[in-house]
Amino acid sequence: MKPHQIEVLKFGTKYGIITGVIGMIFTAVLISLNMLYNQSVEISLIGLLVLITPIILSIYIFKKKNNSLTTEQAIGVGVITALVSALVTILFTYLLTNFILSDFWDKTEVYDRILLLEQNPTITPEQVNDNIEMKRKMSWIRYPVILLFNLCIGFVVSLLSGIVLKTK
Repeated sequence: MKPHQIEVLKFGTKYGIITGVIGMIFTAVLISLNMLYNQSVEISLIGLLVLITPIILSIYIFKKKNNSLTTEQAIGVGVITALVSALVTILFTYLLTNFILSDFWDKTEVYDRILLLEQNPTITPEQVNDNIEMKRKMSWIRYPVILLFNLCIGFVVSLLSGIVLKTK
């Protein structure tokens, strides 16, 4: 590594923390607008942009600071940014759903019941209860899903960014 080059790991970690904090701010805004339990497509797309935009920016800034960029460096910066962001998000989600908003799971259950009945008016109360019980048992899965989702998005976005931004 040349002396003036910035280390990919440190750079990705820094921007991963920044990305995670942006995600926390986005969640705080959703809470303040009473939209945390809203599962709309628009909110999901904004959440995706909250992840994608900092990854692209981190790769772009990395290129500017180093005066060069390889696709491998772009993938490194992007995936590390996504990984660190996922870890921050997992920790924040755990704290939020288990300590900060102590009634989170109860409100989620109420919202899920309403949504199930709206989407399928012929569903029986037993089916609703079974569905809610299954979701409760499987709630732990959200943490590995956050990790895998961030890593997949991070890889694809950084690969494409690396191809577009690489120094020739």
